Amino acid sequence: NSGSDKIYHDTQTRTQGLSFRSNLARLAETLIAEDKIERAKEIIDLAMTNMPVEYFGFYTFVEPFLDAYYRVGESEKAREVYAKLKKIYQERLEYYAGTPLDEQYNNIDDIISDMEAYRRIIDITIEHDNRERSENETLIFNEYIDKFRHFYQDEFLDEEPVMSDPDLIDTVPVNDSAAAEIQGSTEGSADDSTVTEE
Repeated sequence: NSGSDKIYHDTQTRTQGLSFRSNLARLAETLIAEDKIERAKEIIDLAMTNMPVEYFGFYTFVEPFLDAYYRVGESEKAREVYAKLKKIYQERLEYYAGTPLDEQYNNIDDIISDMEAYRRIIDITIEHDNRERSENETLIFNEYIDKFRHFYQDEFLDEEPVMSDPDLIDTVPVNDSAAAEIQGSTEGSADDSTVTEE
């Protein structure tokens, strides 16, 4: 019942879910490479059902499943995962954008991590989804770039997601922001899964 909304997903449970997600992501990748598409779909569904975004957090580790859903032809499921991740990142960035400038500077690492993660899921969409949808999502992403333009100069955010050349798309599923999430959970920091609670 790990995917149930009737249980409390404590930090230890969520952290242990990282290894499960990683193992299942590698398995799905291998099955796709071996052209065992139906079995890969089952594994991706297993991960998303039993370790859902809403309760397990560590959103960086969801990206391989977003990519895999597209690769096995489950575009609607991919869009559902994308929508959940996008909502989380947008709500975080909206919060930071509403704080005083000095607080934004104090939280610049978190803002950059969230913006990078948001950009990565945009890149996955650009690589796999139709052009109209990708362009629309890129325009929305650019609105969030503008909210923090005051302290971005020559950083990655000045380089908007590339629409014309798919070879230039960066879809690396895990970066240092994942390490920051793990460190935050073990130090007893605010639970990232509660950020979007109303």
